[in-house]
Amino acid sequence: MLAETDDGRQHGRMTNGGPGRAALVLVAAALVACSDTDGASDLDAADDGAVADGATETLSDARPDASAEGSADAGADAGGDVSVDAGVDTAATDAGDAGGDAKPSSGCGKTGAATGDLTLTTTDGKGVKRDFEVLVPASYTGTKPLALVFAYHGAGGDSSSAKAYGIQSAAGAANESIFVFPKGIPFGSFGVGWDDGCKGYDMVFFDRMLAAITSAYCIDERAVFAAGFSWGCDHVTALTCCRGDKLRAVAAASCSDEFGNVADSTTYSNAPCPAPTGGTAIRFTHDVVGDGGYTTAMFTTTSKLYRSWAGCGATSTKTSPSPCVSWNGCGRPVVECAYTGLGHATPSGFGADTWAFFSAVR
Repeated sequence: MLAETDDGRQHGRMTNGGPGRAALVLVAAALVACSDTDGASDLDAADDGAVADGATETLSDARPDASAEGSADAGADAGGDVSVDAGVDTAATDAGDAGGDAKPSSGCGKTGAATGDLTLTTTDGKGVKRDFEVLVPASYTGTKPLALVFAYHGAGGDSSSAKAYGIQSAAGAANESIFVFPKGIPFGSFGVGWDDGCKGYDMVFFDRMLAAITSAYCIDERAVFAAGFSWGCDHVTALTCCRGDKLRAVAAASCSDEFGNVADSTTYSNAPCPAPTGGTAIRFTHDVVGDGGYTTAMFTTTSKLYRSWAGCGATSTKTSPSPCVSWNGCGRPVVECAYTGLGHATPSGFGADTWAFFSAVR
């Protein structure tokens, strides 16, 4: 999205022929909002990352369930097909592997951590108190390191929008991972979304959420993942660039517009990336042509950006599910799925396919 960030860079959906953030926000106004009435424990994650055990509080405010950026829930999974091989190039997985063993976090061995659907809080880079929803399996013991998945909503959305991706509903996911659903705040005049700059306040928000959860819960620090749609996808792309050393893999759905020249991936707004990017596997889904939120050129350039980070070659191999391809020669797997007629949405089976991909590269 286009606005000046604190470090003076620009992000731009309003440039390069893009339809503009405002157009996507207007789509949101037409969507029907559902209420999230689940009770939640409201714990406080302090700035140093510690999570305070104790007081519980039922959320009193209902939040909309629909994403403001199109049909993000089009791929919400209710047992959809899962590709057996997850489309992963095993050679790339082996080449990029740092050892294969779990790296237990400092939270392993601690007892008394809350489970269920929780609302935690911390502060971002501007000192603003921020909420994030966390799903901790009832089977959690504190002794087995679990995966950690961050799911970012699109413009105008909230945690329920990201839950609609369905990753946590994929077979086996709920017991093998803790899921985090951050909540965006207004960014400039563009409405609720994310600050995608490496020096932005939402990078600090990610750091503090990660520190809070890994210190309170038993997490495999080599199995931290992120997924996002539209503006959430822009932010996941930024995380890969700015925090690539923290992420094992990402699932990016329909983005990005953050290039000075939409035909040149080297003009990505956060380039050069301050964190290593070659260790992060990437799964990229989008319409085969522009989808009303992003142009064909944006998808093409984003694909080139991801492949450059992984050191991929110029050829690809068809993989499942169709129409996905796995790019060859990558240091870590890069899978791209360009759907005909998808529009600005996540594809059917997005949740199950994303979890299969994360599991395959773990």
